[in-house]
Amino acid sequence: MHSDYRPSDPTTVSARNFTALWAGAAVTNLADGVVKLTLPLVAVSMTDSPALVAGTTLANTLPWLLFSLPAGALADRVDRRHLMMTMTAARALVLAVLVGAIVVDILPLAGLYAGALLLGSAEAFADTTRMSVVPMVVPRNRMESAFAKLTATETAANEFIGPPLGGLLAAAGLAVALGAGGAGYAGALLALAVMAGRYRSNSHPRPATNAPSLRTDIREGIQYVWQEKILRTLLLGAGAASGCWAAWTAVIVVYAVAPGPMDLSRSEYGLMIGALGLGGVVGASAAPALTRRLGRRVVLAASMASFTVLLAAPAITSSPRLIAVTTVLGGAGSGAWNVTYSALRALVVPDEMMGRYSGVSRLTSWGSMPLGALLASVTAELISVRAVFLGGATLCALVLAATLRTVTSPEFRRMEARATASHDPAPAQPHRS
Repeated sequence: MHSDYRPSDPTTVSARNFTALWAGAAVTNLADGVVKLTLPLVAVSMTDSPALVAGTTLANTLPWLLFSLPAGALADRVDRRHLMMTMTAARALVLAVLVGAIVVDILPLAGLYAGALLLGSAEAFADTTRMSVVPMVVPRNRMESAFAKLTATETAANEFIGPPLGGLLAAAGLAVALGAGGAGYAGALLALAVMAGRYRSNSHPRPATNAPSLRTDIREGIQYVWQEKILRTLLLGAGAASGCWAAWTAVIVVYAVAPGPMDLSRSEYGLMIGALGLGGVVGASAAPALTRRLGRRVVLAASMASFTVLLAAPAITSSPRLIAVTTVLGGAGSGAWNVTYSALRALVVPDEMMGRYSGVSRLTSWGSMPLGALLASVTAELISVRAVFLGGATLCALVLAATLRTVTSPEFRRMEARATASHDPAPAQPHRS
C-alpha cells in the first residue's frame, strides 16, 4: 500500500504495531477460549437436550455465514484498526449484559442464544479485519514467522489456556467465567489503542463520486478467489473441515461431561479441550520449518489427516486418555494448517483485495460452522452423538483425497513465484493520523 507518511524509523514502528496487534490477539483469544467453553455450559445448566445445547454453537457461528463477506468488504473501505476496536468493545458490552442477567437469574435460553449471536457477529467483523492488518505491519520476508507467532499465540490462548481457565472459572460460577471474558475484551481494546497510525487500504484509491457499491466490492472478492485454483480448493477443503469441527464442538460437551460416556467434570472437560490448544501451539510453531523442509502441500495434507483422526476418535472410544491424545494431534494439524495457509494468502493476495479475500475465506471456512452445528444437533437427536463424529471423519477423509488429487507442489511454487514477481518486497507502512 502507498502511504502519505513515513516514520523516521519504519522498522521500529512496524515492530511496535505488530507487537500491539499480537498482544491484542492474545488477550482476545484468551477471552474467546473462556467464553466459548462457558456458553455451552450455561446451556447445559438450562436443558439436557443435545439439540438445544448445540443451539449455542449454532447461534455463535451463524454470523460467519451471514456477515463474512460484508465484513471483508468493509475492511477494505474503513480504518481496519478502528473497526477491530469497535467490535471488541461491543463484545465486552454484550458479556456485561449476559453476566447481569445470570446474576439476577433472568436469563432465558433464547437470551443466551441472542448473546451468542451478537458475540459471533462482532467476532466475524473483528477477526476478518485482523487478518488483513498483518501484511500492513510485517515485511514480506517475515510473513511466515509473523503468522506462526500469531497463530501459536491465538491457539495457546483460545484452546490451551482459555478452556481450562474457563472450566475452573465456571466451577466457581458461570457469571464469573463470562465476566472474566468481558475483562479480557477490555484488555484487548487497550492493546489495539497502542497501535500508531491509521490502517486504511488505499493501494488503488477511488474517487468518492465513482465509488462502487458494497455489493460490487463483494462480487470482486468472490471472483478473485474463484479464479485462483489453489486458493479455491484450499478454501473449500477448509470449509468442509470447519463444518465438521463445529459439529464436533456442538456435541462433544454432551458426550464428555457427566453423565455423558466420558463422565468428565467441568474442569476436566476444560483440560481436555485444552489439549487441542497444546497441539495447536506445537503445530503452529513447527509449521515454518516443516514447510521449508517438506513443502506446503505435504504440510497441509498431513494437517487434514490429523484432523480426521481427531474427529474419528470419539466415534470408536470413550476413553479420556485416547481422546486427549487424538485431540492434541488434531490441534497440531489445525495449527500447522492455519500458519501455512495464512502465510500463503498474505504472500499472494494484493493489499487492496486483502479484506475482501479474508471475508470470502471466513465465509467458506467459518460460515460452514453453523451448518455443521445444525446438522450435528439433528443427527445427535435422531441417531446418536457418535454418528456425528463418524460422519465428520468420513467427510474429512474424502476432502483430503480430493485435495491431494487437485493441488500439486509445482502449482504452489508457480503461484508463489508469480506473486513474488508482482509485489514490492518492501514492508507496507501504516498511515499516521
